[in-house]
Amino acid sequence: LHVTSNETIGGTRFPELPSVDVPLVSDMSSDFLSREIDWGSHDLVYGGAQKNLGPAGLAIVVVRKDRLSSHGRSLSPYLDYATHDSNDSMANTPPMFAIYVMGKVLRWMKDEGGLPAFEQRAAKRASMLYDTIDESNGWYSCPVEETSRSHMNIVFRLPDEDLEKRFVIEAAAAGMVNLKGHRSVGGIRASVYNALPLASVETLVDFMAEFRSTNS
Repeated sequence: LHVTSNETIGGTRFPELPSVDVPLVSDMSSDFLSREIDWGSHDLVYGGAQKNLGPAGLAIVVVRKDRLSSHGRSLSPYLDYATHDSNDSMANTPPMFAIYVMGKVLRWMKDEGGLPAFEQRAAKRASMLYDTIDESNGWYSCPVEETSRSHMNIVFRLPDEDLEKRFVIEAAAAGMVNLKGHRSVGGIRASVYNALPLASVETLVDFMAEFRSTNS
């Protein structure tokens, strides 16, 4: 079973990953190292580094040893994880700069309290935004069921699209950019990955309150 632990466009996540009797593979590109992982229930976890770990161009793969050669297919050596395992992840020239930056990020995370601290920060950032949405008496609305709301990508709507366009423009003028929702769904999307300080969310929450007061 392949799952995506956190879906960035719709702003959803698995609060608990499913317990299944088949191999479980998780794409954790957008919430890797933002919460604890039950390694015992997974056969393979993978993800791009560009959300929480470093620049684009680097992928992380964690796979059980007994799954490395159990796929039962004839693969090109480069596409076979066993090749990379037997070559210490250097079957080809590795992306050194991306690895260097990831190392710096991991050291910073460790110094900041490690995974427990970042899981708490993620929950705090998300709760501040969701509370602002839920306490607006429907002026802001989140289309995601409360139990499935992402802690990385908070999506919400305003009463109409004209207000959403104005929200994005005025937020950008105030120094908050890239808040426009994905082109396939519209609305507003605040991506609050590990590196985002709590002060940035506080600024956005204050802006949301002021914008609502001005435009209600």
